[in-house]
Amino acid sequence: MRHGFKTWAERESEGYRNSLQLSKTAPLPARSLATHLGIPVVDVAAVPGLNQSVVSELLSTGANAWSAVTLPVAGKHMVIFNSAHSAQRQESDLMHELAHLICKHTPATIDISGKVPWASRSFNPEQEKEAEWLGACLQITRVGLLWAIKRGMNNEAIAEFYGASIPLVTFRRNTSGVDIQFRRTQKFYGHPQNFADVDRRVQITVALNPKGAERTDSR
Repeated sequence: MRHGFKTWAERESEGYRNSLQLSKTAPLPARSLATHLGIPVVDVAAVPGLNQSVVSELLSTGANAWSAVTLPVAGKHMVIFNSAHSAQRQESDLMHELAHLICKHTPATIDISGKVPWASRSFNPEQEKEAEWLGACLQITRVGLLWAIKRGMNNEAIAEFYGASIPLVTFRRNTSGVDIQFRRTQKFYGHPQNFADVDRRVQITVALNPKGAERTDSR
């Protein structure tokens, strides 16, 4: 990934929450972000003019072969998703597509030249890595993940709170460094149940000394 991309992705994820008047730790549903971006999200079964036999194939025997796709429509974009997948999988798929659009990635091309007996799709590994990273950040910000861990939430609880899959939570924990940061904070704050008391002390400090409060809690 490009230098500085990961930091940029975290800032973007927090920035979109701010634009939607959400806290940095709050869940951000993919469909809410899509609405904010002005991008329609459509179930493949509701695509106008799509033959029902094709829809049946896409949602049954071919359901495992695709997740979501972004198509240009009248100079804009539309994301079509696979409704046969779980709600958690749909969130990940939609965020991945939105991440491509936010990054202004070059769209993939489809080759139907006949060189092989099926259509082939171009693949840009760098763009896919960026979309995977930003999509995961959009689902769960790093500060949100740390917030959840500090409160003793396990992967299942975090996944339920953010509407994410457990593999997504695991990916974020393994790649964001939050567990290392959390272990360091334990040396100063102890068991997770003590964080609520720390937060209350910080709130009191803010009220009494707003300018110096931001230096009081170094978590």
